[in-house]
Amino acid sequence: MKKIITTLSFTFLMAMGLINSASAVNLDEMFSGLGIGVSAAHGGFYGEGTENEEGKKTGEDNVTEAGAFTANFGSVFVEYDFGPISLGVDYIPNAIETPKNLNTQGTLKNTVMAEFDNHLTAYAIIPVPLGGLYLKAGAIMVDIKSIETLETGGSYPDTDTTGITAGFGYAVEAGNGVSVRAEVLAAQYDKISVANSVQNPDRISTDDVATTVTVDEMMAASARISIIKTF
Repeated sequence: MKKIITTLSFTFLMAMGLINSASAVNLDEMFSGLGIGVSAAHGGFYGEGTENEEGKKTGEDNVTEAGAFTANFGSVFVEYDFGPISLGVDYIPNAIETPKNLNTQGTLKNTVMAEFDNHLTAYAIIPVPLGGLYLKAGAIMVDIKSIETLETGGSYPDTDTTGITAGFGYAVEAGNGVSVRAEVLAAQYDKISVANSVQNPDRISTDDVATTVTVDEMMAASARISIIKTF
């Protein structure tokens, strides 16, 4: 993820013309079109998780459950207005936490939750000729941190995924280069799959393998308010 952030940042700076020749550059011209902003959002998240314990009985021992939760979160973003479109990068600095799930097996208890961390979106904004209306679409990259306490043994590794987002918004100019935006976005994330670090302890059959958890149909919808200062 750090390499991706570095690459995107470098590309974005080049697109703005900040990497230039050794000749003197007018600061007003260099930063003209650059925008920096913050957002406050409320979102709903949904996913379907499938647990597979046996290696040779595909589907027979699978357990699938769906879940949803809501969360408030903030982000910071930087973008550049190229005229017909604006390109930007949005970053959520604080992790988005899922609810904690409890599973009891006899006298043993397992708790598990996850965090969406380093949530980064590279996006494009296309104005619509209807006042301050605009369309927005982008690509998402996010780390997924597994946080669990498994009395049955083992642990699950962290992973990452990608996704896409699209929506629309409305911007109102407040003066002095400051604008206020309200937007609604939908997002779809790619499937992830992780395996437990140990074999199944139940010994019910000879085809036991490490339990695999797959999360599919991950999607989100959010509404946000943003303030941006454009130079």
